[in-house]
Amino acid sequence: MGNIGSIRFSVIIPTLNRRDMLRQAIEALCRQEDPGCAYEVIAVDNGSKDDTRQMVEALAKDSAVPVRCLFEPRGGSHYARNTGFKAGRGDVLGLIDDDVIVDSRWVRNMVRVYDNPVVSCAGGPLELRWINGSPPDWIGPFKGVIGEINYGEQLLELHYPRTVNAGNFSIRKDMLLRVGGYNPCNAPGDKLIGDGECGLCWKVYQAGGHIFWVPDARGWHVQDASRVTFPYIRRRARFQGMTDAYTLYRRNGGASSKVLKDAIAASARRALNATLLARHIVLKHVLLRRPGSPREDLYRAVCDMENVRGLWSYLASIRSDPKLRELVRRSDWLNV
Repeated sequence: MGNIGSIRFSVIIPTLNRRDMLRQAIEALCRQEDPGCAYEVIAVDNGSKDDTRQMVEALAKDSAVPVRCLFEPRGGSHYARNTGFKAGRGDVLGLIDDDVIVDSRWVRNMVRVYDNPVVSCAGGPLELRWINGSPPDWIGPFKGVIGEINYGEQLLELHYPRTVNAGNFSIRKDMLLRVGGYNPCNAPGDKLIGDGECGLCWKVYQAGGHIFWVPDARGWHVQDASRVTFPYIRRRARFQGMTDAYTLYRRNGGASSKVLKDAIAASARRALNATLLARHIVLKHVLLRRPGSPREDLYRAVCDMENVRGLWSYLASIRSDPKLRELVRRSDWLNV
């Protein structure tokens, strides 16, 4: 393991059964050019059945950058993230996914924004990097669903409702501790569907914090083209509806009338969009017989309705299950 020194930045990577991809993510972090500060990498194994731990420990032996592997047995990426956050030695905490490869100057570009004391939280762009083939021709409207994010080429302060992506994320540790850590999200394996980094960003805004977009802190989100199918996207749309239900319930304090009003409004917007898309399909491809595939619009319409389905089904679960309501109301996920 490298020399710990005075660590300023701790990069957390939650992982589950992605040994080879995790290796690439760690190696990119350990090959940083002129990082500008002492930093460490913490992989948090969330119950892998492969030899993730042995791989990380082998990398650590030869790394000039301190690399650690922690174990979090509780299923759920939010537990893994919070375990890593609590263990981080830096006053700034970074977060990437185990299928993200960061740029060679990512550490320097991400950390230096915190020289401005007003910055509480920051994130950068993620571009999709495809493996095992080319992406489907209908993927355009769904790139954000699978991790792509870009707010432009200028450093800027974000304002609600804009948030940054957990695959390319950072936060001051004192702010993270103040707001109670990372909420459950809709990642595979999470038993409780929550709002993840969007909820964390909301808590930062509520605490009076400031969130910044750092365009030079670049990352690439690796996506397996063979696995990105429409059923997968449709399932993610349903999960997003469940996330929306979680958010509506929390932000309205469980007040039935407010939750119902906001849920109806959100559903109406989705249903209207789906209806307009359906009309567009009929007009363009049936009546006018224009060339091209109607799949993109059809898939968008289906996903809008799947989102509505997820929202109402999860709201019903929250209202009927006292234990689930208690979990949804919880703000502190660091001390559980």
